[in-house]
Amino acid sequence: MSADLHIHAMTPDVTEADLAAFSANTLGSKHFRPFAARYDFATHIALFTKISNTPNVWIGEVSWLKAAVMNDPDAFIPSAVQRVHDLIGEDLPVLDNALAANLLAAIPALNTTGYRVVDVETLRDWLAQHLGLRLFQVSW
Repeated sequence: MSADLHIHAMTPDVTEADLAAFSANTLGSKHFRPFAARYDFATHIALFTKISNTPNVWIGEVSWLKAAVMNDPDAFIPSAVQRVHDLIGEDLPVLDNALAANLLAAIPALNTTGYRVVDVETLRDWLAQHLGLRLFQVSW
């Protein structure tokens, strides 16, 4: 089972609190709160919908769980996906020319997995349209 890493651009209706709540059940997130109160189903779906509707670009397929269980990230995490993940992090960086250049430079990395990754042109176009916005990432 794999996931898809996406970069998202924040919109005015999405807050940092929304993103923290959305990540509260994500193992490895700085917002992970395994024993915190959970949203009710309707609230959780509304939050999921709000975040999924933000502008986003698919970066690539990845299996974070298989990589952890098998202790073999090279087989399950494409280098491009890992690099993009590391560049975006959870601190909501503003997309400027330097960050865009670093994200684009990550894509042609050697891929030792069978998973697909975004092509440079698609990412370049998306980044150009979203300069100046804060970014976050989601593995769907």
